[in-house]
Amino acid sequence: MRPLQKGDISKESNQSQPHQTIYFGAPGSGKSYKVKGMLGKTPEENIFRTTFHPDSDYASFVGCYKPIVRAKDDTNLSKEELLQCFMTLRSETKTYLVHKFAARYHASFENIGISGKSWLRKELQNRAGVNSDSFAEMYVGLAVGDYLAEQGLLHSDETITYDFSPQVFTNAYVRAWEVPSEHVYLIIEEINRGNCAQIFGDLFQLLDRDRFGVSEYKIKADEDLARYLQSKLGMTHEGIKGGNLCLPSNLHIIATMNTSDQSLFPMDSAFKRRWEWEYVPINYNPKIDSGKFTITIGHSEYRWIDFLEKVNERILKVTDSEDKQMGNFFIKFIKDSVGEDEFKSKVMFYLWHEVCKDEFHTKNNFFRSTTKEGQEELEFSFNDLYKDGSTDLLNGFMGSLGVTPMPQTSTSTAEASTSAAAETTSTETTA
Repeated sequence: MRPLQKGDISKESNQSQPHQTIYFGAPGSGKSYKVKGMLGKTPEENIFRTTFHPDSDYASFVGCYKPIVRAKDDTNLSKEELLQCFMTLRSETKTYLVHKFAARYHASFENIGISGKSWLRKELQNRAGVNSDSFAEMYVGLAVGDYLAEQGLLHSDETITYDFSPQVFTNAYVRAWEVPSEHVYLIIEEINRGNCAQIFGDLFQLLDRDRFGVSEYKIKADEDLARYLQSKLGMTHEGIKGGNLCLPSNLHIIATMNTSDQSLFPMDSAFKRRWEWEYVPINYNPKIDSGKFTITIGHSEYRWIDFLEKVNERILKVTDSEDKQMGNFFIKFIKDSVGEDEFKSKVMFYLWHEVCKDEFHTKNNFFRSTTKEGQEELEFSFNDLYKDGSTDLLNGFMGSLGVTPMPQTSTSTAEASTSAAAETTSTETTA
C-alpha cells in the first residue's frame, strides 16, 4: 500500500465515504436520484458512468486491444516528404499526376512556401521526369484541392493500427491514482443486468478493501493493461508497480440495482458480501418532491402518492413480493403532472404485463373498474383502455383501488358551473 502523502485524502474522510455500495429497490424508487445527491458538487472529470447489460463483458468494462483507424497527417509535410509522396503516387496513377498530387497535398504546399515549391518543381523535373509545365499544373491542382477541402469532398488517407482502448474502469482507475486528494466515483447503473462474474473477472479480488479503503490483495494486470497503465502512470507508480493492480482509497464504486430484475443475472454470495447494501424504500410522505405529483384523468385529478400507496398494496397481495412495486419516480413527471395517455402507456402497461396479465379472470386481477353508481366492479384488460369510454374506465379503476380525486379548486368549480349554465341555456334555446 502506498503510504498517505501530503495532499492525499485523510483516513477519516475515506472511512466516512462508501467504497463499494449497491443501492437497491423497486423500479423508480429514486436510486439514481440518491446517487446524484450523494455526488454533490463532485467535478464531472471525477465521475465515470456505465450501465451493465447482458452483452457487457470484461473488455467493455476494462478495455482491450482494438483496431484504431487514424488519418495520416498530410497537412504539415516537409518538401522531402512531399517528394516521396509524389513518387508513391506515381506508381499508383498515370493520368493527371501533378494535378492529383497538388490537390491531395494542398495544405502542405501552403506551408513550404515559394522557395519550397520552386525546389519541388525542379525535383519533379529532374528526378520524376515531369515536363516544364509542372508549375502551372501544380497551381491548378492546388486550387482544386482548396475547393474540394472547402466542400468537404477531400478525405485524408487512413491507416489501421492496433492499440489498447481503455474503458470506464481503467479510466476511473487512472484518474483516482492521478488525483489522490480528490474522491473519484465509478457509477454502475443496473449492475444486475450484466453477468458480474464475467464483467469483473479477476478484478473481483480487488473489491476486498482494508479499513482505509485500499485493496487488501493486489492482482496481476493483463500484459496489455499493464503496458497501458505504465504509459499513463509510470513504471514504478504504486498503481501498476510490478505489474500489479490495487484500488486506491479515493476510488468509490457505486451501483444501482432494480429488485424487479433480480432474475437476470443473480449475484453469488461471494460477490455480494464485498459490497455495502442500502435499500431505497418507497416513500408515501406527501411532503417530499413526489408528493406534489398528480395524475389527470378527464376532469379528475389524483395525487400520485395516493395512487402509489393503494396500487402497491395490491401488487404485494398478488405477487407476495415487493419487487414489482412501483417507486416514487417510476414515471417522469413534466410540470408535476402526467396526463391520461402517458399514464396508460407507462403505468397501466407495466401493471398489466408485470402483474395482472396472468391473473386475468381470477380474483387476483385488480384491473377492475367501479361503475359510476359504485354498485359493481367490471374486469377489463389493457386493450380495453384504448376503446371508447377509456376515461370512465380509468376513473373507475381509481375508484376500485380506493383512490379518491383531489378536491376541485374554486376556479375549477366556477368553470364547471359556467359550463353547466351554458348547457342549460343551450337546452332552453333549443326547446
